[in-house]
Amino acid sequence: MEDELGSNQYHLACVGDESSPTPQNVARWLESQPLQDFSITADFGLGIDAALGRLEDGDVDLIAVSASTWSQVKDVSRFTVAAALPRREENHILVANDRIHKLEHKSVILCQNKLQRRQLRRYRPDFRILKPSAFADLISRNAPENWGLELQEWMEDLRSTKIITGYVTERHLFTLGNIDARRHTLMTDSKEGSSRFIPSPFQGLTLLISRPGFPPSIATQIGDEESMTAWVCEDIIKKGLDCDLHDRVGVLVRYRQIPSLLNQADAEKDLLRSTSLLDTEGEIISEKSMVEMLIEVIDRKGGRTLLLERLSKKEDATINARIIVSDWNEMYQTVTDENEDDPRLGPARPPFFVE
Repeated sequence: MEDELGSNQYHLACVGDESSPTPQNVARWLESQPLQDFSITADFGLGIDAALGRLEDGDVDLIAVSASTWSQVKDVSRFTVAAALPRREENHILVANDRIHKLEHKSVILCQNKLQRRQLRRYRPDFRILKPSAFADLISRNAPENWGLELQEWMEDLRSTKIITGYVTERHLFTLGNIDARRHTLMTDSKEGSSRFIPSPFQGLTLLISRPGFPPSIATQIGDEESMTAWVCEDIIKKGLDCDLHDRVGVLVRYRQIPSLLNQADAEKDLLRSTSLLDTEGEIISEKSMVEMLIEVIDRKGGRTLLLERLSKKEDATINARIIVSDWNEMYQTVTDENEDDPRLGPARPPFFVE
């Protein structure tokens, strides 16, 4: 490995097929990233086991893999996360003829992901939000089982023939499918002030995995600090949550500029956030970016949301990630517990938040 590193030539293996955004992210990164004093070549189309085998044997110096895939690999002690690429396309998109708030009453929207289904029900309670397989049963058709281009093509056929109003997919699949239709991003921060669509943990994150000893100076040059912070903190948060929540929890860690935070606080009339960022003279306390952490779950009908937000200094991000997950678990336990009969508070009542 030392001889390879000394030559300033690095070989990368990219994990993922066409249904994965990782190959597209890596290709775009290699095209746009100015690499000084070294070069990187890449092989595409590998599975995770094959890529790890090549890395362990020294055939490649790095492997690129989605953070969600890496989080499921069990034995990672022989490897290290050297860097993270800039986050891309963490938000899903809605394919429909118009924006979500302008779609007709009782529109039928298909969505594979449980989190987005609940977020859409929260935004438009009148919509009929269904899993593709459930809708296939209703209309007596067979739907592709696995998420990917084939299922997207099946849903697009239903949309183009006006059997459904629209469907939710990912941008890289939409691009690969070469679909001639309008797309609308389900934004975390909507300009129209509507409900947030916080993505699933790790969405849009691509990691670079190496053997121990990979030069930190090279990792710093090729990596993105914000994405690395997001990976570390979201990994801490997800591991601290109950496994039953993993398929329906929204988690996002990102950098926020102080002026952006103040504008949001002003729009939301959040006096507490405004005063926390300003001194007694009304001046900004610090010009440095802060780390924002968001966690949310929504009940099945979309009527109730549990959301926790936290701002942190960059240097305290990992500590605050552990604190926020502890606070979250306590809050979640409180709202999902049944209210027992109490002489002062009244008779027994169902929990506030029902999954």
